[in-house]
Amino acid sequence: MSDPKRRTEICKSLGLRDPFCAHAIIQSGAKKEPQYLLQKGLDASVLKDLGYEAAGMKKLGYSESALRQLGYDLPCVQDEEDTSAEPDGSIAARVQALVAKGYRASELKQEGIAVRQCREAGIPPREIHRLGYPLEDLVGEFRGAELRTIGFGPRELSRFFPGPELRRLGFSAPEMRLAGYSVRDLLNFGYNENHVITAGYSINELVREGLSKRVTDKRSLHYP
Repeated sequence: MSDPKRRTEICKSLGLRDPFCAHAIIQSGAKKEPQYLLQKGLDASVLKDLGYEAAGMKKLGYSESALRQLGYDLPCVQDEEDTSAEPDGSIAARVQALVAKGYRASELKQEGIAVRQCREAGIPPREIHRLGYPLEDLVGEFRGAELRTIGFGPRELSRFFPGPELRRLGFSAPEMRLAGYSVRDLLNFGYNENHVITAGYSINELVREGLSKRVTDKRSLHYP
C-alpha cells in the first residue's frame, strides 16, 4: 500500500489517529501476544493493506508463529505427520530451530513443545526459564538445586518444596526470614539457634518463640 490517504482512512476506521499511531501499536505488539493486534482489528489483511508484509513484520520482531496467528500465509514449521513419530534428533533440531527464530514459551507450547523437549534438545535451564515457561512447568523437570541456580528463591519454591527441603537446598536463615518464615518455622526446619538469632528477627520475636534472653544477647556475635 503506497497511498498515504488510503492508509489514513484505514487507521481512522479502526479508531486510530494516523499511520504513525498504528505503527507504534504494531511495533509494541511484537512483545505481546498476537491477540493484542487482533483485538484492535489489525489482522494480516489489514496489516498488509497498511504496508506490513510478513518480511517487514519479522524485522519488527514478530515470530512466524505469531504471524500465522495474525493470518499471514506462511508455511507451517511442523510437518503434517505427528511430532511424536519424529526421531529424537529431529525433535531436538526442531526445538533448537524454533528457539533460534525467537519463539517464546506460549508459542512453543502451541507447537507441542514442553519443558522436557527443550531440555532434551540441550537448551540450558536458565534459557528455558527466560523463554517464559512458568515455575509450575519447570518443577516437574528440574531438581530443587537447579531451580535455585536458575534464580528462584525460597518464597517462590515454598509452593512446591517443604521448609526442611529448602534448608537442604542451602537457603540461609536470613533468606528464609525474608521469604516469610517465622522463628518457630526455622527452628522446626532444623536451623540452629545461632543461625536464627542472626537472621534479622527482632528480640521480641526471638524471646516470644522460646529463645532465652541470654541466648538472644548473642545476636551481636557473628556466626557462620
